[in-house]
Amino acid sequence: MLIDSDSKKDIATRILSSELNITATEIKRFATGYCHSVYHVKSKTDEYVLRLTTEENKGYYFDSVKWLNKLAQMEMPVPKILKHGHYGEVYYTLITFICGRDLGEVYHMLNDPQKRDIVKELSEIQRKVSTLPSINLYGYDNHSFATWVEYPGSLIDRSRKRIIRNKVFDAEVCDSIAVAMNALKDYLSNVEPVAFLDDITTKNVLIHNGKLAGIVDIDGICYGDPLLAVGLTNMALLAMEADTKYIDYWLEELDSNTAQRKAVTFYTLLFCIDFMGEQGMKFDNGNIVAVSQEKTELLTSIYRGLLSKF
Repeated sequence: MLIDSDSKKDIATRILSSELNITATEIKRFATGYCHSVYHVKSKTDEYVLRLTTEENKGYYFDSVKWLNKLAQMEMPVPKILKHGHYGEVYYTLITFICGRDLGEVYHMLNDPQKRDIVKELSEIQRKVSTLPSINLYGYDNHSFATWVEYPGSLIDRSRKRIIRNKVFDAEVCDSIAVAMNALKDYLSNVEPVAFLDDITTKNVLIHNGKLAGIVDIDGICYGDPLLAVGLTNMALLAMEADTKYIDYWLEELDSNTAQRKAVTFYTLLFCIDFMGEQGMKFDNGNIVAVSQEKTELLTSIYRGLLSKF
């Protein structure tokens, strides 16, 4: 059952009061987040983040609790879970507030050395995550595949369905990317099921005073090629019409070879059609991705530029 945004804020207020014994002086919803409704909560003495998740998305709630606790044990810069539970029709998680803004919000204010330093820290975090035991499958615990090739294939299928449903782009873009994917068949077939954080991009990476402050909104661990996260970040920067020096520094930090750099281009293309599929889409928490001619033309231009490299 979907719950409208006003009702969720009322539920958030009741949870804070009756379940958590917190008297909130301010409750403000974050604009980001597709599977959760996330609130910045202030009291007279402290600040918190409260995440509400509906029954339809409870799997993300359980995974988030599991992995936040696990990563905290590994001394990762993630928020600490203060309390979590089930209240009425929603699941809630109260976590510590990390002062900072999403990388994408401050990217234009960062200098090159700061970008390099952030990349170094993220690379080290991914290295630590890679030490987690493999499930010997690809994707996620609750949505896994026998080979890595199947995972990007599933993303293409998802984008195709969304593009057809939202009717902003032509689904033929998915056919062309399948051809590009075939050009990387040997590389993709040899990817090992390494654990990595797949959504540390221009979102979920908090920056404070030019430095990495923390990583948030972790709903799961992906198994496969960690360069997928680099490709998603690259696409996010291109969609912002920002420079991509950050990606250059990331690839340098990883000492990436020609095949790996080609894979990042493919992953960027993969997420380009993902962005296309999200145009006009309404997510479970009520967020709607607005459609504009400017954005449509930009994504089309990015898509053509990436595809021309294959």
